[in-house]
This record gives sequence, structure tokens and C-alpha cells, in this order.
Amino acid sequence: MFGYARGWVLFPLIALLVTGCSEGIGSASPPSALSPALGSDDAALSTRTALAALDSAPILINPGVEVIRRLPIHPNAKSTPFLINFVSDGPAQKGVPCFSCVSGAQTKDNVGLTAPDSYIPTGATWQYTLSFTDITFKGTCKLAWAIAAGKKVIDQFAVSVKLTEAGGFALYGVNRGRPSYSGSAVLTGKITCGSGAPQTTQTTLLFE
Repeated sequence: MFGYARGWVLFPLIALLVTGCSEGIGSASPPSALSPALGSDDAALSTRTALAALDSAPILINPGVEVIRRLPIHPNAKSTPFLINFVSDGPAQKGVPCFSCVSGAQTKDNVGLTAPDSYIPTGATWQYTLSFTDITFKGTCKLAWAIAAGKKVIDQFAVSVKLTEAGGFALYGVNRGRPSYSGSAVLTGKITCGSGAPQTTQTTLLFE
């Protein structure tokens, strides 16, 4: 398990929030460019394929693990209703994601994730996690994941989350069996809450 104590990683979390804000607020523009592992042309095509696949990702009936941490948030009147934080992946295991679960952390304001590892061995079951901050939104959010390589959609899935009160952050982890694919790919996460503009973020994967 990989733990985060927010009091010690303030700047990385701010960077993640800014990234999510710049990629999604007010538009459905694609995420920023990935590392050159795929090559610029392959990465761009994979991103377009993943973004298109997100809209048709099926809603899972038995989805995964949801964690919501309520926090006092006092936004101004023009604040966006939610912000995407990050998408991550690693070996599937029980007990994560979780909050207030990092042993020795300075405060209870921390989260636990499976170890971030984007190299997926043959036969492995993998956990994919999306996180977002709920500023003012109450209602139903759709969280969607898509994995693509070039024009090929490798996997796509989604969950529906109902928020009965606003303020705080959410983590959602889904375990998936390894698809029949080897090579580099793009993992894209998308969050849509109500009628607000969706927000996306992504990372690269390598399947053994």
C-alpha cells in the first residue's frame, strides 16, 4: 500500500489540482501531452481514441471501492463545482483506497492507495483509481476510465457516484483483469458531474 499524508505533499497536490483545472474546466479539451514513451503521433492518436471511448464506457454493476472525505470548503460564488485530482493505477488489493489510514501520519488528513505502478505484468489484476474534489456539487457524477493504444480501445468502464452533500474529496478504485494486450497505452480518466463541463486527466501504461 502506498500512503499519502496531505500535510507533507501540499505542493504536489496543488499541482495536480491545477492540472485538472487547466485540462477540463469550461471545455472538454484533451489532456496535456504525455511523455514520449509512445511517440508524439501515437500518443495523440491514443488520447483521441481514449477520449471517444469514455463516452460509451459501460457502467459497472459491482464497481469497486468508494471513499469520500468531507472537508470544510468555502468557495466564492464563481467557483467550479468540482475539480479532478488524478488518475492512478497499481496492483489490485483489498483495503485501498482509504483515508485516515497512513500509520504515523501527522494528521488524519491522508489517504492510502495501492503502490503506483504503471507496468502491468502478465496475468495481473490491476486497480484503477480516480480522485476528485467536490467543491459545491450535489447529485450524480459519472467516473469513467478508458485505456487505448492508437486506434485500439483496450478497456473502458465507468461508475456512477451519488453525492448527497458537498465539500470534500473522493477516491474511487476499480479492480480489472488484465486485457489481452501487450505494449504501451494511454489511461484516461474522466469525471462528469451534473450538467457541468467534464474534466479529464491521463497517464501512460505499459503492459508486459
